[in-house]
Amino acid sequence: MRRILIPLAASVLLAASAVQPALAQTPAAPQAVGDVQLITVPQLWDNMYSTVRHADGSWQPWKVQYHTNVAGQLTSVVINGADHIFSVYTPQSPAIYWYLHTIRNADGTWTGGTVPEPSSEIADAQAVANLDGHIALVRKKGNVLTLFIEQSDGTWSAPETVPTSGAIGSFAVTANGGVLRVVSTSDGTRIGDYDRAADGTWSQPSWTPLNAASQVAVAQVGADLQVAAVANNDVWHAVRHADGTWDAFARVEGEAGTIDAVEQIAVTNSSGALHLVAVTANGGLYHTIRFADHTWQRFGDVASVLGPQPVAYLTLAGES
Repeated sequence: MRRILIPLAASVLLAASAVQPALAQTPAAPQAVGDVQLITVPQLWDNMYSTVRHADGSWQPWKVQYHTNVAGQLTSVVINGADHIFSVYTPQSPAIYWYLHTIRNADGTWTGGTVPEPSSEIADAQAVANLDGHIALVRKKGNVLTLFIEQSDGTWSAPETVPTSGAIGSFAVTANGGVLRVVSTSDGTRIGDYDRAADGTWSQPSWTPLNAASQVAVAQVGADLQVAAVANNDVWHAVRHADGTWDAFARVEGEAGTIDAVEQIAVTNSSGALHLVAVTANGGLYHTIRFADHTWQRFGDVASVLGPQPVAYLTLAGES
């Protein structure tokens, strides 16, 4: 176990706008239940920036958080009011990489967390979920996915291989109580869900078709597994229901409005609604919500409220 301790006085840098009150809501963002925290990194080896979208639709101004030289693999999860953020960073030079776990506590303070050892053995990608109150961290190396679970004392479980089949492209994780759900693209034609029961046994994958998906993002919303994906620069959405059946993928823009070509997305559950943030090829940053009645809010232009902000990496987390 390696604990990262960062002196707050030296490492938390507030943007000049941080002392301003929360900005007024964008016209395309009416009231919805649940706060979500968006973390972005503008470019390779840059700082983390954070904002919160409140339940009334208003956004907090951007804040600069840790001066961490972030180098990718940004992922986060909220557990008991604390946002756990994992990333890869370069503490000394671009030639040396480490994993970083930072925590935004419920009172707004920031502290350091632990990461599985060895913390300097960098994988290709990582994703985290709230597994019945514990952090479940999955890392990808080639076509192998490895699971670690943080224990109550901050130590991590022994690595466990996820029993996937075939090539693994993009992947994401979420959980339904004590059931971990790992969703991945495969062979360019389908997306699969692997479920790990509370007793540690894994199900056979359940597949649904989607061609040319470059990224997948998932959230457990109530009894449903909601899956969003980027394919051919469009955002797609599907649901796997509690009975195991899938709704077919449908274009989100058909319901939420048209935006420019999409490059990456992030999703989260917050109080029973799916929040989705999309980054477009022209530098746009947009937010939408899928409500419990299955309707979509129109895309809101986040940059028009907070000001333009380049985004190389992003992660979104809410309290479920």
